[in-house]
Amino acid sequence: MLSQLNLRFHKKLIGALKARAGAENVSVNALAERFLDDGLKTATPEDSYLQLVSDPHAAMHQMYAKIVLGQTFGGATVSRNELRYLLGLAQEGYVTGQRRLVTRPALQTLLDITRELLVWQTEHGMPQDISYMKGTFRLKGENPAEECADFIAQLRPVIGQDYAERLVRPLACGGFELNTFPDEALARIFTQPRLQQIFPLALRAQGWREEDAQRMADALRPAIPAAREVIRAGSLQVEIRIDGQQSGERPGAWYYPPQLHLLITGKEFVFPCGWAPFAELLGLFTLYVRHPEALSHGHQGEHVMFSPPGDVTEEGFFGIRELRIFMPPEAFEKLARELSTRCAEGSLAEALTGLRCLYGDL
Repeated sequence: MLSQLNLRFHKKLIGALKARAGAENVSVNALAERFLDDGLKTATPEDSYLQLVSDPHAAMHQMYAKIVLGQTFGGATVSRNELRYLLGLAQEGYVTGQRRLVTRPALQTLLDITRELLVWQTEHGMPQDISYMKGTFRLKGENPAEECADFIAQLRPVIGQDYAERLVRPLACGGFELNTFPDEALARIFTQPRLQQIFPLALRAQGWREEDAQRMADALRPAIPAAREVIRAGSLQVEIRIDGQQSGERPGAWYYPPQLHLLITGKEFVFPCGWAPFAELLGLFTLYVRHPEALSHGHQGEHVMFSPPGDVTEEGFFGIRELRIFMPPEAFEKLARELSTRCAEGSLAEALTGLRCLYGDL
């Protein structure tokens, strides 16, 4: 290893160093060493981004406290570097896993942000990187903001994760230089509710695991309510149980890390599973109930598959990993409808929103 580093400076810089050293009556080397030492101790905006990248788990804890828990202590919700990091993770979240379909809230939020950034640039005469976005949003370049809005409005209701990743590339990969936007514009566009919708998607990146989620819960102790729901359809019983804080529990009581248990019981079997299969099953059935015509032939996902009645057989069936469950048409439709409906109401919906921000979701 070299004990010394030879540096070459421009003549004007060397001249200025000599003049300053003479005025201070110190050697040029001592003066240069002092300036370098002071400069390296001064933080730059890029340093904070590198710190986020170098310790992703600490970064997620930090952003969870700000975005989900609202612990900003009077400051800005997130910095520009945190926004940049979060958007990059969101794009990576769509890459993680295979054959998943996307529920629209998070994707719609990212597309709305893209459109509003374009609108702000247009209204303020800012330069726009239209060439980067033309291929993604099929822009002609005459009125980029309006053309982008028209494209988003015409998107099909059911989108695969690969196409979703392509749609967020301009936002996540430098299509907009956030440093050119004033604080008030970013605060209006990147609102806390929007960041909360994006956060579960970002958690899917970086190899986030259940153990990581439980460690974050232990450290930050979010108040996610306990909940239990039982759905019966035909001979099948589906029980959703969420470990969390009981209603009326006093502050300072024993803290239970939030966790979801799904128990599917048939005539001759019991099948337990956790968050990842449940989240995918709920997403698929919710899309099917809202857009049956788009999923009339079912779907084969990462952990979950389903086929509606009348497609492959007269019965409808769904599967989690190796399990396949066949159901009469009425029971299948009832299960899909009630699962999507009950999970969107009351304390169960509140608990599921909290779990998404801990475990991640598409």
